Amino acid sequence: MSDRYRFVFIHVPKCAGTSVRAAVLPFHDADSRFLKEVERHPDFGDIDFRHLPLALLREIDPDAFEKLKTYDSFALLRDPFQRFRSALAQRAKMYLGKEFAQLDQSDIRAEIGRVFDYLQAEPRVIKPEFIHFSRQSDFVAIDGTQLVRHLYPIERLDLLGAALGRLIGTDDLPIGHANETMVFRHPQLKALLRSSSSAARWLLPGAVHEALRVHTRRKLMKPGGTAPLPMFDDVSVQAFISSYYSADITLYKAASAKATT
Repeated sequence: MSDRYRFVFIHVPKCAGTSVRAAVLPFHDADSRFLKEVERHPDFGDIDFRHLPLALLREIDPDAFEKLKTYDSFALLRDPFQRFRSALAQRAKMYLGKEFAQLDQSDIRAEIGRVFDYLQAEPRVIKPEFIHFSRQSDFVAIDGTQLVRHLYPIERLDLLGAALGRLIGTDDLPIGHANETMVFRHPQLKALLRSSSSAARWLLPGAVHEALRVHTRRKLMKPGGTAPLPMFDDVSVQAFISSYYSADITLYKAASAKATT
């Protein structure tokens, strides 16, 4: 969020938000809490402050929520079917201690079942370990009203960069590559890097830690594979995604159509 330039970028999980956050970080001059990762809230438990659905943002930071109504606001959207697979890879890496490629088909099917069970319970606040599966619509709309003004498909990062550039007074705002599943170049370093990142988060200012984290990822990680996996084509999986993310599908199609006009 930039108070000086009066804009808000809403980081929808698994929608290239990390790339955009790195690009807009020099212009962030609002509450530093939005640079944090997971932190415990006295009323809502553990919260990932990088990924705040609008209903939760309204509860924990009414001032920021009011700014969202008056500032220019932006978000990226992604095809829900592609996003679900990417979210599962993220969950494996962050919470199962394995890269996606290390999971066999039975592991993946079991994890899909756990995710479905959790989401179908419709928790009031989604836990950080499942936040990447939250509905995209919950980050751009509330009570049936869309609050985020400008929505772009992740395939058109160029349009978002141009729009943000106009706001800050440049021709364009370069945004790095997005929509890539990253894996460690040397998997044996993963545990050490995670523990070091956790320590750095407490020792360094939020903006410094975020910049260091992005730089380290670029150096120590590489794009992962995208081999086809039959379980994602199962009728039950496709039906769940079509139903649970129906509003997301509509939003993504509309944003994609608008981006081509």
